Parts: sequence; structure tokens; C-alpha cells
Amino acid sequence: MQLEVTFRNTRARDEIRRRAEALFGKLERFLDETSEGTCAISAEHGAMRVEIGVSAHGNAHHAHDEDEDLQTALDRAFHTVELSLRRAKDKRVDRKRRGHTDEVDGFGTEEADAV
Repeated sequence: MQLEVTFRNTRARDEIRRRAEALFGKLERFLDETSEGTCAISAEHGAMRVEIGVSAHGNAHHAHDEDEDLQTALDRAFHTVELSLRRAKDKRVDRKRRGHTDEVDGFGTEEADAV
């Protein structure tokens, strides 16, 4: 897993980079080893804007947040991506579970007994 953190119109700070990497590390349970993430942090008109993109399992998940406090914007954006990844994982798991039914040739066991 790879995370790229970029700063626009603001000074690059190591503590923010470490915070973003720590938050991205919490997303590992939803990601595979080929996943990539980007985090763009910019200052616009006195507010800090955070844009996050994660590609995992062939899907792209994006989130953005804007706040005067950079850490708040960072936390909220990562929380939004986490919810999106969680929903995607639940869908994948549900599809796998639906595939393991007691169907024979497209018919349920009740229908097979009635014939």
C-alpha cells in the first residue's frame, strides 16, 4: 500500500504527513497490497482543504473536506473514505455469501423436491 501526500499553497509539515500516514494505516483492513492512496492538502481563502483518493479492488473512493483546522478536515475526510471502503467491503462479502446457497441448477431445494 502506498500513500502520496502533497501540499499546495501551504508549507509541508512532517507532523501532518505522519498523521495522514497513521490514518491511512487504519484503513489497511479494507485494502489489499496493490491499493494506492493520495492525500492533497491545500490552503484556500483561509480554510484548509483536504482531498483524499484511494483505489482499492478496482474501485476508486474519493472524499474531501474543508475546515479552518487542518487536523479536523483531515480526520473527517479519512472518516468519509473509511465509510465508503466499509460499504464496499460489506457488498463484496454479501455477494460471496449469496453465492453459497443450496440451489441446484438455479432452483432452490424446495422447488427441486416439488418436481
